[in-house]
Amino acid sequence: MVRDPKRRKQITLLSLVTAAFATILSISMIRIAAPYIQEEFLLRYSELTWIHNSYQIAYAILLPVMGQVGDRLGRRTFLLLGLSVFALGSFLCGISWDLLSLSAFRVIQGMGASAIFTNALVLATQTYPSQERGRIMGIWAMGVSLGSVAGPSIAGFIIQVSSWRFVFFVKIIFLLFSLVTILSQVRHEVRPKPVTTPFDYTGTIILAVMLTTFVTGTVTGAETGWLNRNVILLLAVALSLGPVFFRIEAKKEAPIVDPSLFRNRMFIAGVLCGGMHLVVIQGINFLMPLFLARVHEVSALSVGLLMLPQAAVRFVISPISGIMADRYGNQLPVMLGIIVRTISLGTMAFFTPETSLVLIGFALMMDGTGAALIWAPSLNAALSSYPDEKAGSVTGIFNMLRFVMAIGGTVLVGVILETAFVSIPSVGPVPGFFHAYLTLTVLTLLTMTRVRDLRQLPDPNSLQNHH
Repeated sequence: MVRDPKRRKQITLLSLVTAAFATILSISMIRIAAPYIQEEFLLRYSELTWIHNSYQIAYAILLPVMGQVGDRLGRRTFLLLGLSVFALGSFLCGISWDLLSLSAFRVIQGMGASAIFTNALVLATQTYPSQERGRIMGIWAMGVSLGSVAGPSIAGFIIQVSSWRFVFFVKIIFLLFSLVTILSQVRHEVRPKPVTTPFDYTGTIILAVMLTTFVTGTVTGAETGWLNRNVILLLAVALSLGPVFFRIEAKKEAPIVDPSLFRNRMFIAGVLCGGMHLVVIQGINFLMPLFLARVHEVSALSVGLLMLPQAAVRFVISPISGIMADRYGNQLPVMLGIIVRTISLGTMAFFTPETSLVLIGFALMMDGTGAALIWAPSLNAALSSYPDEKAGSVTGIFNMLRFVMAIGGTVLVGVILETAFVSIPSVGPVPGFFHAYLTLTVLTLLTMTRVRDLRQLPDPNSLQNHH
């Protein structure tokens, strides 16, 4: 163990950010590997989506569960468990032999990732004093952005020199580094107060069914049509379980999703701003490659290069955003981010077939700047809204809600594009892309109405109720 306390904190933070970086690699690298997996396993496009969905469903369901379990039994313990499970899942994915085995092993990856993301983030914020939380959030966001930037490039290089299977194996290196470092540098488990209330098994099961049916129904509906009988049944189950779930949770002494969170204005503001952040990122990642390929007829390599600056700017601006949140409060960077992002999205809406690639690249860099200004302070606000002993639960629920928003937002963008995009005009904005970007612009601008609720509470850990 490193004896210098400052140095030990820095190494610990590096290992925690590396763990999160590995989970983002799992998402960004699979996009590059997907065509090669499809070719080897002879998959249809509809089958290929389950390589993504199996991971995402498991991840979303277990985020609040792993957060609460970490709060109860120890965050270091469940972080180490998550790293081990994720490493095992990555290895198994690398030796998978068909779609069923790969999807099952992706579920194992998702289970590990949910334990990593919630508990690593809480440990990272608690490694440093609370007045530096914004800066730590910024560094965390920088590591996440690096995963988005580096993932496609690393995956492309690996596949070119070897096989798509090594896309899964390479993550194990980062996971082992985090595992060994946390074992050596974080010797003692920081345990919360003893918990005597029973775990909410009923709520967890209902939440799992509700999220699974919602995600499956939403994704399937976008692919096969919303009047499909199975889609209607899945979405009906998800919607009907919602009121039942919250009635049950309101009676629980320790619910898996605390209903009081939805009466907490600061938490809700953080979720809305942070959720729209993810909706827009996924919307642009869906729309822009299609626009460049179909309208500008740009090569796949050029598309990747044009998308790179957006993520690179997020990497640079994220720590600055965190420092601004510490110094001036969460409201200022988020407000600036919304303004910058609204301008960039509005610009993208009016792109034409004649728009220069330089302007497209500049608009993407503007969006990356706005995204970085919004993300860390939004998460900081959500975490600051409740005491530290509930930090894992709050983090898990925050990310789960963002994920649900992103799923719905991506489907909405896809439906708009499919409905309105008919042909490429000789002049003027391109229908479909214009409507989708304009929708994202309006939704982003609407989050400005909640920025005032991102105010920093004076002492979050001394407050028992924040209603």
